[in-house]
Amino acid sequence: MKIFLAMISLIAVFYVPVVLGQCATGVNTGGQCIPPDALGPYNGSPRYRQPQEPMIIWADRWGAIAEDPQILGAIGTVVGKKSKSKAKKDALAICALHNGRNCKIMLAYYNQCAAVAVDDRGLAVRAHASTREEAENLALTGFDPGDSSTLVYSACSLPERIQ
Repeated sequence: MKIFLAMISLIAVFYVPVVLGQCATGVNTGGQCIPPDALGPYNGSPRYRQPQEPMIIWADRWGAIAEDPQILGAIGTVVGKKSKSKAKKDALAICALHNGRNCKIMLAYYNQCAAVAVDDRGLAVRAHASTREEAENLALTGFDPGDSSTLVYSACSLPERIQ
């Protein structure tokens, strides 16, 4: 009986490497081996597995500018809001707090920057772009050549990393 168990042990020891042997590249073995990539890097050993990087998730952030065109200084601005409707609602509320009676949304934007410039006549140009500098330049150059303009507002409402 001992000899029988010893023989089975020897057969198992020599048989297992044949069963788990990897396929040679370009050799058709009729399915008698394991392809090199079946077990992953380093034969699938958990010790060598690289942890998966978490997926990065970004959330949009909204900004808005509201103005009452008939009352100087009746302006409401917000940035960093989670929705367009919330940004508009809050900008209108801030405009109303500055004595605006007929406040209107002049600009709503997300994941970018905005700027407002005015000229000597009180006309305003609102612009939005991917950077603050670009938005400011667009607002300042939005007037007729020769007009004097002043930058009165610029801010960014950039996306927020949530994971």
